[in-house]
Amino acid sequence: MSRREQRSAFDQVSEFDKGRIVSYRDCGLSLGEIGSRAGRNKTTLMQICDRWMQEGTTDQRGRSHPPQCTTSREDRQFVRMAVTDRSVTSRTLAQHIESVTHHSVSARTIRRSLKQSGLSARRPLLGRPFTQNHRRLPPPMVR
Repeated sequence: MSRREQRSAFDQVSEFDKGRIVSYRDCGLSLGEIGSRAGRNKTTLMQICDRWMQEGTTDQRGRSHPPQCTTSREDRQFVRMAVTDRSVTSRTLAQHIESVTHHSVSARTIRRSLKQSGLSARRPLLGRPFTQNHRRLPPPMVR
């Protein structure tokens, strides 16, 4: 059984193998010859060699955050709806967007996009604020 058949379909190229591939390429071997020695296809080899030539490294470019699930147009629509109807909640906005665009957006995502646009949640005042008279009196005794 060949080395290519032994490895799994989603097997990642190790750093050692990436170094071997780059050094084979520097020695002047063709991609076909490198592929037969390393057990990888030509597309993978080209990506590794191109990254080495352009960036000087074979490391993967990592993402610091997952891709954004809403577009800037949808974000502007969230803001417009929140400003025009002050009583609308993030959950109702999420339901409306899901019915229009047919992809689900969480209420947390909507709150985050509204916060980035400079809007924050209005929290109703739970009780009446203390007056100067209340502040001056001692706290009530609890039995």
